[in-house]
Formats: sequence, C-alpha cells, structure tokens
Amino acid sequence: MVVSAPASAKLTPAQKLFTQKLLASSQVSSAVKLTLKKGGSVSSDVLFADLTGEGKADAVVTVDSGGAAGIVALYVFSAGTGKNLQVVYRNQRLYRAAARVNPGPALVYSLPQYKDGDELCCPSSYRETELKWSSRLKRFGVARRRTVTA
Repeated sequence: MVVSAPASAKLTPAQKLFTQKLLASSQVSSAVKLTLKKGGSVSSDVLFADLTGEGKADAVVTVDSGGAAGIVALYVFSAGTGKNLQVVYRNQRLYRAAARVNPGPALVYSLPQYKDGDELCCPSSYRETELKWSSRLKRFGVARRRTVTA
C-alpha cells in the first residue's frame, strides 16, 4: 500500500490561494468543495492571461479530482477594475477536461468524446469550447465549438 503526504503539503502558493478562494466562495458547488477536501486539488498549472480586457491578468484555475476523472471543474478569477479576485466564470461538471488560452485571448476547454471500444486514456475525439469575454455583458460566452479528432 502506498501512502502519500496530504495534498496540502505539496501545494504551490497559487494552489493554496485558489484552494482557499474556492472553498470560501458561494459560487462553488458543494461537490467541488468536497473534492478539494477529500483528495482533489487545484491543478498546479494555473494559467494567467488578460481574458477580460481590463489590463490585468485573470487566472484560469482547474480542479483535479485526484483520480481517474481528472479535471472536473474550471474557474476564471478576475479582479476586474478592483483588487479582490472574484469568480467570473465557472464550469463545475467536467470530466477529464483540459484548458488552454489561445491568442485573442480566448479560453478554450476540451472534453474527451468516447466511442464504444475506446480506452479511458484514448478517446476518439475531443469537444473543444472556446469562450470569449463580452465587455458589454460582463461575462464569458461561447464563441465556437468544434470536434477535434484525437
């Protein structure tokens, strides 16, 4: 039997900060909070880019289940024109997701699309969703969806 140190012992400063923010936020589901308390963690690869066009870097934060489900939630934190980081986007129903920032800038997340016979490691394709910030609506919206062959 392999016993590992508690996840909190290995967290980077960014992981610690965003774990605290997520656990304290009323916008985070109880399922995600439970995941963070029971072996999941904020992913170590927090992405930073000015996605909201306010001249400050926003943070793209993903939550890893700590198990086969991989990335199960995605959040964008922004300070807007102030100093307090707030959740400006959340998707809390993901499975084995991945996220990246494309030029523009735009946030893109992908989800595996499995067909009969696919192994967990190797889906047939991925469904990508590109999100862009609307300064008029003050929120992210879907700019494009596409399926990419693996």
